[in-house]
Amino acid sequence: MNRRKSGGFTLLELMIVVIILGVLAAIAVPTFMQPYQYSKTSEVQALLRDIAAKEEAYKAEFGQYLNVSGTMDFSTRRPAAAPKVGFGFVPWNPGSDAVGTAWSQLGFAPQSAVRFGYVVVAGLPGVTVSGVPTGLANTNDHWWATVGYGNVDGGPVSGAGDCSQYYISSSQNVMGVVNDQE
Repeated sequence: MNRRKSGGFTLLELMIVVIILGVLAAIAVPTFMQPYQYSKTSEVQALLRDIAAKEEAYKAEFGQYLNVSGTMDFSTRRPAAAPKVGFGFVPWNPGSDAVGTAWSQLGFAPQSAVRFGYVVVAGLPGVTVSGVPTGLANTNDHWWATVGYGNVDGGPVSGAGDCSQYYISSSQNVMGVVNDQE
């Protein structure tokens, strides 16, 4: 009696294929995630540079930078609801108070909803500011510093320490990052 061999795959062959696919996926997923992570932070980079340009234009016209926050710390971010859990978008709403008026006076208004909350602090020579990374604000001259707070990893947010902070200032025309959670 002749037995004909069936044309299927053995269990061992299928397991080897699954292992190979798993290894390839483990290598490929981080590579494909890099552009996604960059897209999450491209907003803050573009808008901080826009704020920087508007501060320089304001100084050229009025002789000093505009202190949008109204205080000498970084507690008054707008929109106040950003960043949020899940790293979702929040409509740009600077408010109708003095801070909202200052944002309008600066001429800053994103074209769409944002994922980061923004703060701009500025001062005269000799005026100091609290809560900024060392060297961010050069207080020997007119100065400004701006920070974008974002919940890049999408987890719970209980304070500024839980956020990624991107910053730029008049003394450091280079984008910096504090507590980047990715």
